[in-house]
Amino acid sequence: MTPRSRHVVANRLRHHLVEWGDRGPLLLLLHGFLEHAHAWDLVAPRLAAGGYHVFALDWRGHGDSEWIGSGGYYHFVDYSADLAFVIRALGGRAALVGHSMGATTAMSYAGLEPDRVAALVLVDALGPPDMEDQAVPERAESWIRNLERLEERDRRPFTLDEAAARLAERFPRFSPAVAHHMAEHGSRTTAGGREWKFDPLHQTTGPNPFSRARAHLFWRRVACPVLYIEGADSPLRLQPDDIADRLATLRASRITMPGAAHHPHLEQPEPFARIVLDFLGGLPCADS
Repeated sequence: MTPRSRHVVANRLRHHLVEWGDRGPLLLLLHGFLEHAHAWDLVAPRLAAGGYHVFALDWRGHGDSEWIGSGGYYHFVDYSADLAFVIRALGGRAALVGHSMGATTAMSYAGLEPDRVAALVLVDALGPPDMEDQAVPERAESWIRNLERLEERDRRPFTLDEAAARLAERFPRFSPAVAHHMAEHGSRTTAGGREWKFDPLHQTTGPNPFSRARAHLFWRRVACPVLYIEGADSPLRLQPDDIADRLATLRASRITMPGAAHHPHLEQPEPFARIVLDFLGGLPCADS
């Protein structure tokens, strides 16, 4: 199945999406931090073959979507607003599959506009650890220092092989082919080599610490069925009591994939796709 590129203007930014299929219930795939829509290339054709009209989004400042303009920033609420208008542009209601940062945004959005989310699959993420105890003024001060140092970051061009090696080092469960695929689609040719597609502004620490208490206000409003898929060997897992609390709030079911780490969809795409299709196919909303 050949994917197609599409662009939609959502929340005043031009967003890039990759599309598979042309009919069936809308299924929107949401990638993680500093990644891109092609993170779903191994899974999306299987989901489309299962009867879904599949889109994968490049978040603002990632992949081939537009970067925020001068003076702007990337707050989580901005991602939620982008998602709201992307869903409107695609038809108004969708099932969501979100990985890592994409899962965090999907959780919040599903509580923000619950009638627009038919089902929710969260991949190895239930939001960041609670940061309520962090000193907010000091964090904001650190944010300013990060912004100040942004122009000093080393942005020397690199080769595609170097980019793939960096990803393989960071994510050792990636096969060489997956590391190359993620590097190829996550970088572009520039003078003297390649550069990452994501906006370097993402590499600053934002001013607003994550508050589980505030997030719970959104999670309690989620009305659709929720599935949490975790890698058994994920290095990013929350404390067990925190996981249990969040799953209870979301009324979510849970599946652990043996041998998978933080990217089950890239490490074990075939069993991952089967899990998602089994979940969606068993829901009353699967055909809506």
